[in-house]
Amino acid sequence: MDELQLTAGFPPADASRWLGLVEKVLAGRGGPSSARSTDDPLKALETPTPDGFSIKPLYRQDGPGRQIPSNRAMPGRWTVFQRVDHPDVDVANHLARADLDGGADGLELIFPGSNRTVGFGIHAESLDDIDRLLADIDLAATPLRIDAGYESRFAVAFIAALIERRGIDPAAVEITVMSDPIANMMSQGMLRYDMERVTGYRDDILKACARRGLTVGINPIDARLVHGAGGSTAQELAYAMSRGIEMLRTRERHGYDLERVARSMICAMSLDADQFTTMAKLRAVRRLWSRILQACDLPDVPLRLHGQAAWRMMARTDPWVNILRNAVAAAAGGLGGVDSMTLVPFTMPLGLPDAFARRIARNTQLVLIEESGLGHVQDPAAGSGYVEALTDRLCEAAWGLFQEVEREGGLQKSLAAGAFQARVAQAAADRARQVATRKAPILGVSEFPLLKEVPARVLSPAVTSISDSGQVLDLPAPGDGRHSEAMIAEALSGATFADFAVTADTAVQQVAPLTAERSAEPFERLRAASDRRYDESGHRPAVYLATIGTPAAFSARAGFAENAFAAGGIQAAGGAGSVAIDALAERFEQSGADIACICGTDKAYAEEAEVMARTLKSAGARMVLLAGRPGDRQADWQAAGIDSFLYAGCDILARLEAVHAAIGLRGEAVLAAGSERL
Repeated sequence: MDELQLTAGFPPADASRWLGLVEKVLAGRGGPSSARSTDDPLKALETPTPDGFSIKPLYRQDGPGRQIPSNRAMPGRWTVFQRVDHPDVDVANHLARADLDGGADGLELIFPGSNRTVGFGIHAESLDDIDRLLADIDLAATPLRIDAGYESRFAVAFIAALIERRGIDPAAVEITVMSDPIANMMSQGMLRYDMERVTGYRDDILKACARRGLTVGINPIDARLVHGAGGSTAQELAYAMSRGIEMLRTRERHGYDLERVARSMICAMSLDADQFTTMAKLRAVRRLWSRILQACDLPDVPLRLHGQAAWRMMARTDPWVNILRNAVAAAAGGLGGVDSMTLVPFTMPLGLPDAFARRIARNTQLVLIEESGLGHVQDPAAGSGYVEALTDRLCEAAWGLFQEVEREGGLQKSLAAGAFQARVAQAAADRARQVATRKAPILGVSEFPLLKEVPARVLSPAVTSISDSGQVLDLPAPGDGRHSEAMIAEALSGATFADFAVTADTAVQQVAPLTAERSAEPFERLRAASDRRYDESGHRPAVYLATIGTPAAFSARAGFAENAFAAGGIQAAGGAGSVAIDALAERFEQSGADIACICGTDKAYAEEAEVMARTLKSAGARMVLLAGRPGDRQADWQAAGIDSFLYAGCDILARLEAVHAAIGLRGEAVLAAGSERL
């Protein structure tokens, strides 16, 4: 059979001809004094990144690329984890069993002490509750990830007690603690106890479990909060490297075999809908870690990577779009080489996800694994000019930030001084400006918002506090495992989480916290105020589109304005056709709108904008805007009553906030499920 030649019939690619066409297009756009004004005509098409380098419009393949290995247990599949955080242990068990029956491989148990609760967490008081939580679940076949923040060691003790109660072979159970104490400190603004004591507790629980034949992984690097707080990609990578080297130093002081430590480390990273950046980030973190191991004279052991769909990219407004964001993030994670993955169910910004949202989360991964086969090729991006170059630039930027943290005395000292947080805050502020101006558009929120969206269902669990049992626990000091053995024994005797918590240490260090915020929240606050107006009156606030000329003349700007106002929950009225000046006031009053926006061509504005503005103001418009740039007419138009201007690249968030203030909409915090800490 002859080989199929897909390029047959097409002329050979010619870079110089392509560049000539680019120059022609840019010159036609009136680019920066013509594209030919620079030695590189593609410079005008470059996109700057928050990490100090630019994305070019064209990359060429430069060699076969450097393939980066992963630790996947079997070709074609990463481990699919499902988050379990329902407060009611019986409901949590029902949901978890459905997840496992539906294809999930393992469970992430999120307790209230975690910094990723989003207002919810498993409220298990006693060993009986843990037993109900994991009822009819084969612990020998179900990997468990535990995140209870500073209380994770308590959760491990309870599960160790459960294994003893059930008579399960401890060697068959896989438990990994995903709570990073430095990430907890960043989230909560405090370190419960110093790192030496953290290591002491860690050593104690490991020794107690080892005596029982139970292996527990407690070497997590959790960089997700850096991304969630608005940090750049290089900052997330720098945190991972700084935390990893700090962990190696601590373990070395305590006499650990660093090769074994390196093999047991697991790094959690955010998976964003920015597909190629996410892929390059995952490749970069392994390349950077390989460099650190080399510097430490340790074997080049591939870093285990866990990916989680980024909380920052999720939205309450039109949450169905989150399904698409999750799909892109999951594809990027699979192609980037994660060893395990958790997707955030698409309704989580609204509340506690139901079985349907959980099913979509796990099935998104299963389709990519079983039908798309994304994991069958190891590091498929190797050799891609774009991804390889992006990986290189991220490595360079992250390594520079890592060295800066080292000069500041290491990660903990950098955090204590507020230096690391300041850099993240600057990146977050830059990103917020990108979102506000829609240079970083959010589909369904700031771009193409849907005012008549279909509501999504969430659960409404009753959240109760965890009480202590009344027992006075006398636990030995940690060190040789006796402390944790005593906890396990107390758990078997009826002690509660609260009993262990009241015996814990108090904060020894406070730092400026990092707060996770979804990028959509500023726009969602506006939509929430609009929603409340709708609930109270049956009508949303409206803007009257005062159009000039024929539909062909005003449609582009009228459509732009309608889309922009909808991002703030403001319904468009009018805009069907040109209205004579003598009928404009009457049409505005009939629309029921409080504000107006003039839409037309620049030529029409020069002739009619001023008189239209005066007419609309005299008719009672609280605010008049114009769709377009004012140019040298700004002073005249403002004197006539035009309050603001809408155009591509303007701060649309500020414009909408001003509109809300003008029409008396009360500011309102987003009705979040709880404390946004994911």
